[in-house]
Amino acid sequence: MPKLPSYVFRRANGSYRYKRNVPKKLKSLIGKDTLYRQLGEGYAEAMRNLPQVHSEIEKLFRNEAHVPSSERALAIIRGALGSDVAEQVLAGQVVEYSQEDYALNELARDIAGKLPKDIVTQIYTGRLKQPALTLQKALGEYQQYKTDDAGESRELELRVVRLRKDLGAAIGKQRVADTPLNEITRADANALRDYLLQRMKPSSVHRYITVVRAAVNYVISEHSLNIPNVFNGLRIKGASASVDDRLPMGDQDLVMVRPNFKDDPVAHALFVTLTDTGARLSEITGLEVQDVDLQERSITIRPNSIRTLKTKGSQRTLPLSQSALEVLQEHRRGKGDTQPIFEDYARPRGRDAASAMLMKRLRRSITDKKVTMHSLRHRMKDKLRNTGCPEAISLAILGHSTNTVAANYGSGYALEVMREHLERVW
Repeated sequence: MPKLPSYVFRRANGSYRYKRNVPKKLKSLIGKDTLYRQLGEGYAEAMRNLPQVHSEIEKLFRNEAHVPSSERALAIIRGALGSDVAEQVLAGQVVEYSQEDYALNELARDIAGKLPKDIVTQIYTGRLKQPALTLQKALGEYQQYKTDDAGESRELELRVVRLRKDLGAAIGKQRVADTPLNEITRADANALRDYLLQRMKPSSVHRYITVVRAAVNYVISEHSLNIPNVFNGLRIKGASASVDDRLPMGDQDLVMVRPNFKDDPVAHALFVTLTDTGARLSEITGLEVQDVDLQERSITIRPNSIRTLKTKGSQRTLPLSQSALEVLQEHRRGKGDTQPIFEDYARPRGRDAASAMLMKRLRRSITDKKVTMHSLRHRMKDKLRNTGCPEAISLAILGHSTNTVAANYGSGYALEVMREHLERVW
């Protein structure tokens, strides 16, 4: 018989059980001196169940102060009465006056006075109270939902951590963690805005609050809640887009900075492609080999394993200039269809690294902070407008979310329509 792991013992009937003494400081909170979990009838089954059981206990001990009362009640039931009773309670299937019901009643009487009344009541009735949907929970659920988005999860995680801290400072940690979402008011939203404005520019505050707004919208939809999102339409004076936020790159600027990118093949390829497509930097650094169609002389911008897209309207097919096609082809050679064209930047925060690299080269010639690599996108917008490109086609080329007809400009004849207008810019 192999040596059993810590906290595991074999019972007289041959089955295996997990036994864990409750830390002294938590005994009054959990209401038990010792927690037990049934692991299985045989050794193999017990070893399969052990990691999950051990993780549940560790979580209970580490985060007791933050565990909802329903989870604490279920943990006590599981430890005292076993997994079968706990699963019945979790499923809401405890029959009144049954053996399980009597056992829960007796357990509740044993711990009465040792634990909060709310927990005792849930154990006595065998009905768990659903934890309130709070701002903290909304941010957590939204983060979990976005975790699968390639390249975005780490950035979002950091934003959520900062947001929880700032929300706590603005409206109180207790309100963030415990107040139901339907009791969060416009005054709370304004308090967060005013707190952030003490150290951020209005435009930065707007982007920051966008995460809170998106998180609340997400849980309202997922939980079918009939409540307003108090973070929608928040007035942030000075946060609206302005012609002074970013200047488009003029023709003279373009001539001036172009030589700064020619000494590095990657920098040059990115610069040429951004200039001739007006695409976002993340859209280009996230291209895979299969996204470039040599036959059609085009690129398809779509979600992939490298990155997501900003909006649904961002997914599109764009004509390529001969120059852009040539520089992209240089970085496609010898690679499989699903490999990234710019492998050094095909990673989380790769867009930021590429931006820093390109900006160093831009700043050799242009020091005006209102002119950045994103100015190439503004340049394309202005050029399209000035050459008589219809607004609908301009929106389709740039992948703006406000485009209501973008679906009409994605393949076939529409590609040639876009090429006709882009050639006037090139």
